[in-house]
Amino acid sequence: MASNPDFVNYICEQLEGLGAVRSRKMFGEYMVYLNDKPVVIICGDRPMVKMLPCLEELLRGRPTEPPYEGAKDHYLLDPDDRDTLREAVRLAEEATPLPKKKAPKQKEPAPAEGPAPWDIVWPQHMKPGLSDIGAWVKNPLFEELAAWIETAYQVEPSIEFSKCSLDKGWNVKYKKGSKSLCVLYVRSGSFAAMVTLNAKQLLELEPLLSTFSGSFRKLYEKTSLFNGGKWLLVDVKEPAQLEEVQRLILMKAKPVKETGK
Repeated sequence: MASNPDFVNYICEQLEGLGAVRSRKMFGEYMVYLNDKPVVIICGDRPMVKMLPCLEELLRGRPTEPPYEGAKDHYLLDPDDRDTLREAVRLAEEATPLPKKKAPKQKEPAPAEGPAPWDIVWPQHMKPGLSDIGAWVKNPLFEELAAWIETAYQVEPSIEFSKCSLDKGWNVKYKKGSKSLCVLYVRSGSFAAMVTLNAKQLLELEPLLSTFSGSFRKLYEKTSLFNGGKWLLVDVKEPAQLEEVQRLILMKAKPVKETGK
């Protein structure tokens, strides 16, 4: 099953600060580059790195598997172990030569269509406020979800800029202590909420799936497992989808106090 673009975006965010990070879709999956060197292949939401000699000590004991049939075994990385992920990528980048560049083909410039991209309207040097993001999203459910999280969990949003080409621009993260509650990705006229559930939380969710919408059940089925958990990305366009995101967040952490929705 193909990797979720927002999972690829999350991996790119984990690597920010090491150098120029970008991703590229290849054969239905993704390659992540650091300083134009291919360092991480992501297949089925599983980030992997080549079994290079420089990584033996750092990744000793990590599971290995081929990213696709016929390939050599790669180390399977833990996306939530940020320090190890960054160090593995740094070492891999040092040991990987730059690929030979092909002469670019001449192409006619494509005409601009649709609204300006989010990262152009609000570039990295211009940090938007939550109200600015709400004005771009143009959906009152965004502000409703933000207000509910901040009231229920007594937390403030962290507005961060992602340089990943898949979802470049500012997004909104909510945490309770060190625990991530959700990440809100900005769209023109809508937004998406990513909620990560671990294996224990999935066991709590599965008996309740029949009470969720058919579209959510399809999303749940097509989302691959990673380390026993799932990264669930819900497009929020209607109140029913907002309620489902709230239910997922409540499975991750209890609110500070009971609140109405």
